[in-house]
Amino acid sequence: MKSGFLTLLLFLFLFNQTLSGQEQADTAKSTKFKHALGFGAGFTTGYGLSYRFIPKKFGVQANFAPYKDSYNTSLSIGITFLYKLIETRFTNFFLYQGNHYFYHKEKYYYDNPESYEVNKFFSNGLGVGIEFIILKRLSFNLMGGYSVRDNFNKINFTGETGLYFRF
Repeated sequence: MKSGFLTLLLFLFLFNQTLSGQEQADTAKSTKFKHALGFGAGFTTGYGLSYRFIPKKFGVQANFAPYKDSYNTSLSIGITFLYKLIETRFTNFFLYQGNHYFYHKEKYYYDNPESYEVNKFFSNGLGVGIEFIILKRLSFNLMGGYSVRDNFNKINFTGETGLYFRF
């Protein structure tokens, strides 16, 4: 009876070590890519062209979208800090803290040729996110949490998303 129990314990120990090794191998595959380039959009992360750099657990994401024509000027700049909690082969679960500055200037010709309306604000958010690794180098991200928007005048839920090519 004792030898059967010891054999079972030995089997469980070796099985656990095999699973741990496989989990580490899967994690190594998912963290092989430190950089990502794509498009992101969110109330607290900003929107536009997006770049991510996540060397290990901590990372940063930058979103940027300028726009200008003869009537409008817009600028969205976002800097987001990331912290990976759980890494698997097909998903990553993380915390994020987003910072977004938005500027919009619009000309009005019906009142005065030089009349403008300017709207600018800062938004900040905190929440959780999940990265779905669709293909080896392609990932889709969903993030959600709480935000303070419009220069800390509004508190609300927030949603963020992104599509990235990893390299």
